[in-house]
Amino acid sequence: MTYERKLVETYFGDEATYKADFLVAKDAVSRSKAIYKGAPVPYLHIPKLYSTEDLATFKAALDGIHNVARKTIDLYLEKPEIRQLFGFDSRLDALIRVPHNYHATVPMGRFDIFYYGPGDFQFCELNADGASAMNEDHELSQILMHTKLMHHIKAEIQVEKFELFHSWVNEVKTIYQEFMDATGKSFTNDKPTVAIVDFIDKGSSIEFEVFKDAFLSGGFDCVIVDPRDLVCKDGMLYYDKVKLDIVYRRLVTKDLMDRYDEIPALVEGLLAGKTCVIGSIKTQIIHTKRFFEVLYEPVVRRYLNESDLAFIDKHVPFTRPLRKDDAFDTYVSHRADYIIKPVDYYASKGVCAGKDYDDESWTKLLLVKLEEDFIIQKYCPVSIVDNLYEEADGTVSHKTFNTITGLFTYNEKLSGVYVRAGLNAIISGLHDGYTMSTLWYK
Repeated sequence: MTYERKLVETYFGDEATYKADFLVAKDAVSRSKAIYKGAPVPYLHIPKLYSTEDLATFKAALDGIHNVARKTIDLYLEKPEIRQLFGFDSRLDALIRVPHNYHATVPMGRFDIFYYGPGDFQFCELNADGASAMNEDHELSQILMHTKLMHHIKAEIQVEKFELFHSWVNEVKTIYQEFMDATGKSFTNDKPTVAIVDFIDKGSSIEFEVFKDAFLSGGFDCVIVDPRDLVCKDGMLYYDKVKLDIVYRRLVTKDLMDRYDEIPALVEGLLAGKTCVIGSIKTQIIHTKRFFEVLYEPVVRRYLNESDLAFIDKHVPFTRPLRKDDAFDTYVSHRADYIIKPVDYYASKGVCAGKDYDDESWTKLLLVKLEEDFIIQKYCPVSIVDNLYEEADGTVSHKTFNTITGLFTYNEKLSGVYVRAGLNAIISGLHDGYTMSTLWYK
């Protein structure tokens, strides 16, 4: 029996006591900084608990996918035939090819997996640009790890939460030192200035403020900057007459390219390569949904070794461009086995699972999406967890939720976990999803 199931049973064994505590936690979350679109984040009461054995699997998953990502990015830079597979426009390609001058190709990301148990997982997607939700996990864990229900289980296990802010500041220090060494520069400022950059109308202002506080306490100066407010002088980026030593890019590449003409100074600074940009635009190579498609292309696979291919075939769902080809009838007749995704959206926008449609509506949808840039992918089995669910009338029931596990990777190392849960085939905030506090135990 999982600890989550055990906690559900404990709750219903003394509901009078634990329901009062449930409401106390609900009130605390409503007054916390766990905010999503201006309202308290939808959440589940019982945290997701991972063992050290689970964490070892997560580390192995990241090691494997980072290895494949590095090789694919190198192939993109070296081989014209690989670049053609991605179909990036010339402006984006130019930004991708700028040297980033530190070791990690993907310095920050949240890589989402379906996790079935030690050694058993499937990747869902890789969020390499603008990876977020650290603050949701932090705020929920601060509250939910200290409930009376969780106190019941602390007699059996030692529970810990992940730290996702100061750990990132420490990795930024390492990355910035690598950048300075690679570019032959010497430190001219005891307190380098970090700019957290995103469109103000797109970013998470509360989370940015928490990161800013972590940078300030970690020995940096820090500003939160809309890219439209940047200035480029002699290839260096400035904000309000202050030279920026480091750009922590939260700006998603799609938003950058959609609003390319609004941000000429940022583009000029990126192309000049004189400012340490964490992460570089080359992360788009793995951020695009086309990355999984490319991993199944023969022209790419011939450059990968047997270990790489075995990892891909076991852990990356088979992915193809959505086309009216010989496989189209299979996509229709076995709709429950497939999911379609737009190549370059985020937050599950445009994602549709065959399980959610009948035969006629699924066929119509596929025919419409043939005219757009979509991939079709094998639908991964869901991973599930038991939890408590508050009904509309305030009663609490037991439900089994589908889950997706996001692995935060800082400087290509596991730094934390973010879990979303839902009752639908697609798990996200757009599809009535919930955030779970994520804890680990020993």
